[in-house]
Amino acid sequence: MRRALLGEIEGTCITRAKSDKISHEYSTIMGIQESVHEILMNLKEIVLRSNLYGTCEASICVKGPGYVTAQDIILPPYVEIVDNTQHIASLTEPIELVIGLQIEKNRGYLIKRQIPFKIEVIL
Repeated sequence: MRRALLGEIEGTCITRAKSDKISHEYSTIMGIQESVHEILMNLKEIVLRSNLYGTCEASICVKGPGYVTAQDIILPPYVEIVDNTQHIASLTEPIELVIGLQIEKNRGYLIKRQIPFKIEVIL
């Protein structure tokens, strides 16, 4: 019964984050209060809504100091954020944070294998 119910769940979420400044998930970035792991957990909590099946690209491009919230995500027109005030990171110095995001809408519960030595961080 559980497998049947999980197979019918439909949703849109951020599945991948990529940045040139991030070498691995457990690193820290000078000028950002949160660790990379905390930023990834904040990205996973963002609730999205979409009419399109498949994958699409989005990005975050912010200059500090300041707070990065869900409203700073640059999305395609057919994807929307349910709560724009969700916190992502706090920039404490005048640095630029650039993160590429992959968004997927699909049906069912999937567990993806992580490929070793891949620079991208899969959420």
